[in-house]
Amino acid sequence: MALEVARYLIEPRGWTELPGRWEEVFGRRASLAAEIGFGNGEFLAWAAAQHPDWDFVGFELALTCFVKAGRRLAQAGVDNVRLARVEGGFALRELFPDRSVSRVYVHFPCPWPKARHAGRRLVTEGLARTLAGVLAPGGVFQLNTDVDWYAQEAAGILSAAGRFSVSGPTPLEDRGPGTRYEQKWRREGRRIFRVEAVCTAPARVERIAEGGMPHAKVKGPVGREGLLSLAGLKESWPGGAFVIKEVYLSPQGDEALVRAYATDQGFQQHFLVAVVRGPEGWTVKLDGATVPFRTPAVKRTVAAVAAALERSAT
Repeated sequence: MALEVARYLIEPRGWTELPGRWEEVFGRRASLAAEIGFGNGEFLAWAAAQHPDWDFVGFELALTCFVKAGRRLAQAGVDNVRLARVEGGFALRELFPDRSVSRVYVHFPCPWPKARHAGRRLVTEGLARTLAGVLAPGGVFQLNTDVDWYAQEAAGILSAAGRFSVSGPTPLEDRGPGTRYEQKWRREGRRIFRVEAVCTAPARVERIAEGGMPHAKVKGPVGREGLLSLAGLKESWPGGAFVIKEVYLSPQGDEALVRAYATDQGFQQHFLVAVVRGPEGWTVKLDGATVPFRTPAVKRTVAAVAAALERSAT
C-alpha cells in the first residue's frame, strides 16, 4: 500500500477497548463525521478541508480505494481524516459510542436491485437502529443516490424507525465536491437524489464486539490426530456460525494454526486460531497474524476448538 495512506490508516481490530476513544485517535476532541464507502476519497478530502475543526472517519473495503484516497488526502494537505478497512454498517455500530457522531454520509451505494439481494442493501432496519444509537441529537444521516426507488425505500425505512425527521428524496442540483460516481452519472444525464434523516429521538444500540482477547486452556494431552480432526468443525445458531477450514501443523507437532471463518449477523471474518503447547499445557488463542473483531462467533470458535481438543484427549 502506498506510503501516502499510512498516516491516515487505523486498525480498530487491534483496539483493546470498543467503542473507540476517538479523541485519542485524533489527539483532540472535535465533532465526528463518518463516510461509509469513501471510494477514491473525493468527498473526504473536500469535507476535511472545508471543516478543519471536524474529524472525519472513512470506511471502505477495496484496497485500491485506500491508495487513491490516501494520495488525494495528502494532496489536499488535511490531517483530520482517518481510514479503516471495515464494513461500514458494522463499524458505525461497534466503533462509535452512543450519541457521538454528528454526521454520517453515504454516496451512491450499490442498490442491489434484485429481490433476492435485498438483504445486502446498506439502508436497513438494522442501520436505522445503529444511526439512532450513534448519532447525537440533531445529528444527520445523508444519502445520495441516482436510483429513485432506492432513495424512496431508504426514506421509508428511516421514517418507519420513528426516531428521525426525514426529508427527501429530493433532486440534488448542487454539484458539491463531485464524487467519481456523481461525475459519471451527471455526464450520463442521470438525476441525483438526496435523503436526509435528522436524529430526533436517540436510542441505545446493542453491540456485539469487545476488546478482550479470547483464549482457552486445554486439559489433557493433545495429539497430532486430535489437531488434524479440527478441520471441518462447525456450528451454527440464530445470527451466527463458524467453520474450521484448514489445520496447519508445525514440524515438531507442538503448535497448530487453524484457519477459520465466522459470521455474526451477516458480518463475515476470516482469521487464524493458534493452538500452542507450553510448560503448563495447551492454549487456544487468536493468532496475531490476523486480528479479527472479538465478536461472539469468534469467541465461540476459540471455545469450540478447545472443547474439541479436550474431547480428543479423553
